[in-house]
Amino acid sequence: MIKVGERPRGIGFLPDSSRAYVAAENSDRVYVIDCARAEVIAVIAAGKRSNGIAVRPDGKVVFVSNGGDASVSAIDVASGKITATVSVGQRPWNMAFTPDGKKLYVANGRSNSVSVIDAQAMAGLRDIPVGEAPWGVVVR
Repeated sequence: MIKVGERPRGIGFLPDSSRAYVAAENSDRVYVIDCARAEVIAVIAAGKRSNGIAVRPDGKVVFVSNGGDASVSAIDVASGKITATVSVGQRPWNMAFTPDGKKLYVANGRSNSVSVIDAQAMAGLRDIPVGEAPWGVVVR
């Protein structure tokens, strides 16, 4: 067993499966795991109630939803640092990228919406009203 923070929620893997990123909701942290060694190699302070994880298809950026802050943060894989944070709807949960990695869709559970983010410019594009309490997004 690999020990991470309290209430691990989202997990995402780099395209080469070398690292896993785990959001621990009650710890407000993202844990970076070296998959070959099965150990935590970094801990990144995230926003309040970090929850969902999405890895950009090129593997250069990992996104974490911050449920208590109504935001999504981008983590640069090379530096292990948060490089940008974008406001979204209330209680963002899970996220999904378009196949080209240009847009990120974020389910906002308490806003009954899905936010669309330009994942390269790190800018909110729009919010789409949806049904009650969305918690996930699938992009084909």
